[in-house]
Amino acid sequence: RTMASEPRKRYLLQQVWGGTRTFEDWRIPELKSISEMYGVKDWESFYDEKSYDQNSPFVVVRLSSDDLARKIGERLVMLKNIHEIWGEGKTFEEAANSAKAYIQKNKNCAAYMSKGKTFALRVCGFGRTYSREEQREVLNPFFELGWKGKANLSCPDALFYIFTDCGHIADTKKPPKKVWFCRQITDKTMRYKLHKYSLKTRPFIGPTSTCSELAFLMANQAQVKAGSVVFDPFVGTASLLVAASHFGAICVGNDLDYCLLHSKIHKPKAKKKDLFLNFTHYGFERPEIVCGDSANPPWRSFEMFDSIICDPPYGVRAGARKSGSRAALRGRKINPVDVWKHGVKHIPSSIPYPVEELMEDLMDFAGKYLAIKGRIVFLLPTVGEFKINTIPQHPCLEFVAQSAQTLTGGFHRRCITFKKTKIHKPGLVCKRRDKATEPPPAFADVKNQIFSGKSSSVEDSGDTKATDTKPSSVHVGEGKEQPASKKRKCNS
Repeated sequence: RTMASEPRKRYLLQQVWGGTRTFEDWRIPELKSISEMYGVKDWESFYDEKSYDQNSPFVVVRLSSDDLARKIGERLVMLKNIHEIWGEGKTFEEAANSAKAYIQKNKNCAAYMSKGKTFALRVCGFGRTYSREEQREVLNPFFELGWKGKANLSCPDALFYIFTDCGHIADTKKPPKKVWFCRQITDKTMRYKLHKYSLKTRPFIGPTSTCSELAFLMANQAQVKAGSVVFDPFVGTASLLVAASHFGAICVGNDLDYCLLHSKIHKPKAKKKDLFLNFTHYGFERPEIVCGDSANPPWRSFEMFDSIICDPPYGVRAGARKSGSRAALRGRKINPVDVWKHGVKHIPSSIPYPVEELMEDLMDFAGKYLAIKGRIVFLLPTVGEFKINTIPQHPCLEFVAQSAQTLTGGFHRRCITFKKTKIHKPGLVCKRRDKATEPPPAFADVKNQIFSGKSSSVEDSGDTKATDTKPSSVHVGEGKEQPASKKRKCNS
């Protein structure tokens, strides 16, 4: 039978909400990407978008089995736990009666309530806490469900929860909006493994290293799995490839910064550290790293990558650059360089790489080198009103999702996902903006907009004043804040 024809059970997902609200916009896109990766194709029957409440951590989905629910749950970053729903209602009595009817209808429930099985009941409320006396009152209706086994609060065979949704700003005198009685499937989600990959304990990081939470979210958006060939065209310290390696991907990276890739940024007597040290530290295979120019990719022309994930430089902490001569920009004669004479110590000159031009080249690269159904996931900084059609549109790529992280001064960092749907043919390139008639997009000159304070008129910012914009504050939640990087010398 196909998954669509299998009987489906309802599951309650308790997602992350509150302390890490900077990534709450990622919750549904991540859920959709991972469920699709595990074979859930009918999104409408799997999840009812109309029931989604942005101010609640609870989401109800339909799945064919506990094993599938466990697989999806263990992969999600923005998930705390997942439970099978046995009963629900607006009051505790309604939820208990609903659970009784569910138990009588489903014979499989008896296996968790039999004489040889231990169980435990717990109360978890969103928007309020329950004292011990209140918890006893809540549990009373559920003691009458017909338990035959013994209670074991420390290590039960089956763990049951009574969840209540009282709203973000709750009034303790008012009853909860919704009550669920559920059996826990798993609480071993990807979120509880992130501490291992914290930047605070990583051997080699830089001022623009992506925090582990965001890196794993992007890997999930890209549907990275074992054997996937993942490429990062702006690899830097390879934080995104560390997340991809955790899932068993074959990683390839590219960067123009010779000093960074060859560990030439340290003092001569200091211990050598490079991005490969992180992979050795976690026990991963070393990625294939190329020192090259993303504006002029050195790859053969065929669809070689399953996923492309990257955080392109946009000038706040690290400006984008491409190979070129500053003399050529001024209209002067270019003196050729004999690379064989200079040897490996020669570093070609580079020129600024405008963000808009970078995005055009990136979309062309994805349209050409991504495999069919492959995904490109990238971070895009914006200030002001943003529309998805301002991103260069490629005929081979289809928009999938976007998630926004709101930072200071109306500054937003968006995670954009595209999927390749057509085979690339010579001559297919993304549509360029007509600079004479069309206004620049919201990501064209982010650096100057941030420091000039033009972001104060943003419609959906809801943040602090635009004057409160510091270079170190635009990467909230990425480990210890570091000042803007200074010019460094390359120690040969």
